[in-house]
Amino acid sequence: MTGFTKKVDTDKNLREISIEGCPEIGRGAHGVVYRIAPDSIVKVFYPGETKEEIRRELDLARWAFVRGVPTAIPFDVVRVGDQYGSVFELLDARSASDYVKESPENLEDFVVRSVRLMKQIHAIPVEPGELPDMKRQMLEWAGSVRTFSKDGLGDGLPEELCDRLETMIRETPDTHTLLHADLHLKNIMICRDEFMLIDMDTLCAGDPIFDLATLCNSYFEFPSIEPAAAAFLGIDVETCYRLFNLTMEHYLNEAGPEERSETIRKARIFGCVRIIDYIARHPELPARERIIERCLKDITTLMA
Repeated sequence: MTGFTKKVDTDKNLREISIEGCPEIGRGAHGVVYRIAPDSIVKVFYPGETKEEIRRELDLARWAFVRGVPTAIPFDVVRVGDQYGSVFELLDARSASDYVKESPENLEDFVVRSVRLMKQIHAIPVEPGELPDMKRQMLEWAGSVRTFSKDGLGDGLPEELCDRLETMIRETPDTHTLLHADLHLKNIMICRDEFMLIDMDTLCAGDPIFDLATLCNSYFEFPSIEPAAAAFLGIDVETCYRLFNLTMEHYLNEAGPEERSETIRKARIFGCVRIIDYIARHPELPARERIIERCLKDITTLMA
């Protein structure tokens, strides 16, 4: 029933399905999730995603499920037009975005339960080399910031600040715990009142500060630069800010004021590094110059 006894072979003729008229209920780094039946959803991968990348996500979903992550196991690979899709069984599933929009009271409940889910994930140990190392990835992104500062738009970051940034990343503890690396409203589904994660393709290992950096980007940095980022999550900018503040408050509830402030500062810096690297590698994106300049300004201010 879970699909563990069936190895998906995407080289065979695949079943074709249509998503015409199907509601979108989630969206992540590599695809869009639609409800295709009361008990089924399909993740449609963006154009350009290969069979190998899809196989990797299926393997990661199974890996996460075995280790106790509440997620769904894909049982079928399909064709959706010219794109690939993975079909999951999720009865009565709805997006966390819809849940938050239903009632103001749901926001606090979502934060409490999503923080509980985050801490559950961050308590799962990962063997070195078992998943990509986020600290190593962050250092590569910081290298992109250094290169961009020399050759890119605007003034960039001074060499001394780039050195301090890389030192800050290196001094982050080598914590080998599970990270989702793309946690936000659109990647959490509610299935019969249980919170479940989707988009396992971003799984990696590292210190929880890197997952907090992703949340900073989703709920604070991007919405503060471009209100459309909040609309992408299905909420307004003010609700994004409330989500950010409440999530940090609950996640860091055992930390003192100074530790809490320092953790948020580092998370925001690391989040900006990730944004700059991504935007710098995608010159076709709109508002590219404005986003990068804002992130560079924020890094400079936060590291002052």
